[in-house]
Amino acid sequence: MFKATMKVKSNSFRRLDDPSENSKSAKYVFYVKVRDVIKNIPMATNPRDQKLNTDVAKAIQESLESNDGYFHLKNRGIVLSAASVNYNNRTEEVTIFFDDDEKHGNVDGGHTYKIVCDHLDGSLSQFVQFEVMTGVEDIIEQLAEARNTSIQVDVKSMAELANHFDPIKEALDGMPFFSRIAFKQNQVTQDTETGKSQRMIDAREIVAIINMFDSERFDEGNHPIQAYSSKAKMLEYYLENPEKYRKLVNVSPDIFDLYDVIELEFADAYNNGGGRYGRKKYSGFKNNRVVGKSKFGMQDLFYKIPNGLIYPVVAAFRCLLEYNFTTEKYEWKKTINGPIAVWEDCKQSLATKVVGFASSIGDNPNAVGKDPNVWDIAYMTVQQKLLGA
Repeated sequence: MFKATMKVKSNSFRRLDDPSENSKSAKYVFYVKVRDVIKNIPMATNPRDQKLNTDVAKAIQESLESNDGYFHLKNRGIVLSAASVNYNNRTEEVTIFFDDDEKHGNVDGGHTYKIVCDHLDGSLSQFVQFEVMTGVEDIIEQLAEARNTSIQVDVKSMAELANHFDPIKEALDGMPFFSRIAFKQNQVTQDTETGKSQRMIDAREIVAIINMFDSERFDEGNHPIQAYSSKAKMLEYYLENPEKYRKLVNVSPDIFDLYDVIELEFADAYNNGGGRYGRKKYSGFKNNRVVGKSKFGMQDLFYKIPNGLIYPVVAAFRCLLEYNFTTEKYEWKKTINGPIAVWEDCKQSLATKVVGFASSIGDNPNAVGKDPNVWDIAYMTVQQKLLGA
């Protein structure tokens, strides 16, 4: 356990209870004088690497060093996930408790935090805003991704303006979910029957999933782990040469059909192997009630499959691809009857191994998705099935 105690004036400390029914989360918002910020707050929960030589970082530093007294208003501040928060009115101190490095720590504002920590000598009369959330361990992955989209979304929108997504559009046009792909910031699609806004799919996630099948960049010893941990990096890879992805046009629809089937069948595959997926906290299981919709097919889900578990499994099927030098396109190996048929043959083994690995490291899907060992396990399982085909 790590705890951080900082001076906070009582008139700037606020607690906000979550208005959602049955939610146990809470949010604490307050200002801390720069010189009172504590070092060594855990950073593993932040999906970005903090590079202090970028234009964004330089702008933050200039704003802080201007010493104009408005930094806390101009800067978005620092967002933390924590186990609990305690405020002492008598001493005017807030104490933040971090129990788990994988779930508690800096979620957003990593650049701001590192720059502030370089200015703790007391020479600045600036404040920085802290936003601390408790009870969000189950959504830490989604929370971190959502809070770190500002730069990525701008890049995505500019890519759409430059028609860089044309290879993906060519590949997926006609797929049932195509109209729900958000290629631009704040893009919304209405359901033709109900008139309600549909659940959109960020184009960065589409790019990340397709990138997992880039056999030129990734092989059996180099897995696309950043597809899970950094959608921004996957978008960067894609924008290096969008035309290269036309090689995957023929197999891309199959990739997303495969993803949907895995999401729908993963829990049952584990249960059929003797496990009890519904006992996992991350399963979201509610006595056989529908707990969500599959990402692409919008089919009823009775269990949730976190990205940290499903990404390594989906990515493992890139070993089934081969390149056709005549058509200059990737296709599925002729020794198999498509990727879904291979999934049917090895789904019980895959689900058992992946969930077993998750159990061995504390049932933390976020940690699973970042661990190269689980990507190895999934890849070798599919590869072995291929070799035996």
